[in-house]
Amino acid sequence: MHLSMLLDMAADGFGDRVAFGSKKGGLTFAELRDQTRRAGGWAMARGVERVGLVDVNSEAVPILLFGSGLAGMPFVPVNYRLADEQLTAILHRTAPAVIVVEEGVTDRVGAIEGAELLNRSAFLDELKTAPEQSDAATGDPEDIAILLFTSGTTGEPKAAVLRHKHLTSYVIGTVEFMGADEDDAALVSVPPYHIAGISAVITGLYSGRRTVYLRTSPPRRGSRRRATRP
Repeated sequence: MHLSMLLDMAADGFGDRVAFGSKKGGLTFAELRDQTRRAGGWAMARGVERVGLVDVNSEAVPILLFGSGLAGMPFVPVNYRLADEQLTAILHRTAPAVIVVEEGVTDRVGAIEGAELLNRSAFLDELKTAPEQSDAATGDPEDIAILLFTSGTTGEPKAAVLRHKHLTSYVIGTVEFMGADEDDAALVSVPPYHIAGISAVITGLYSGRRTVYLRTSPPRRGSRRRATRP
C-alpha cells in the first residue's frame, strides 16, 4: 500500500476535521490532500529525484511527505542542528533535489550543485499556483518514501531507507482507522528528521487525530535553544 492512499482514506472519511494546527483555522484533512496534490505537481515540475527539508515543524512537513510520495520521490528531512560542514555534505548527497529550508540555511551551506533551496514561505506561496499530481493509485509500495540520515554513534551519516509498504504496514497494524474523537489532539515536539516525528504525522492522520506542533527554535551559536509556543 502507498502512503498517499492513507491520506485519501482520511480525507474521504473525515475531510472536514482539522488535521494540523489550531482547531480554528488549521489545515483540514481535505485541505491537506489538496495541498499534497499541488506539492506533488510542484516537485514533478522541478525535474529532480528527491524532495528535502531542513526546517522546524510546520504544516510543510506533512505536505512535503505526502507530496513527494505522489511525485514518486523520496522525502529527505535533514537535521538542521548539524554543524554546517555536516549539513552541507548531506545536502550534496541529496541532490538532485528541491529542498525547503528555514531562514538562514542558505547562508550556512552556500550553493549546492544540483539542489534548489527554497524557504518555507516561498514554497507555500508557489503551491497556490502549482499543478496537481493526483494519481496515487499508481504509486508503487516498493518505492522509497523517506530517507532518514543518521550518524549512529560514529562515522559518516548513513541514510535509513523507509519504503511506502513499511510505513503503511506499521500504521495499519497499530492504529485504528478513525479511532480518535473529533476533539482529540496530540502535541508533537519531536523534530521532522526523527522517526518519531514521521510516525506522529502518519498515525495521527490515519486515526483522525489533530496534530499540534511544538515548534523549536533554530540552532544559534553561543546561545541555548529554547522551545517556542505553537
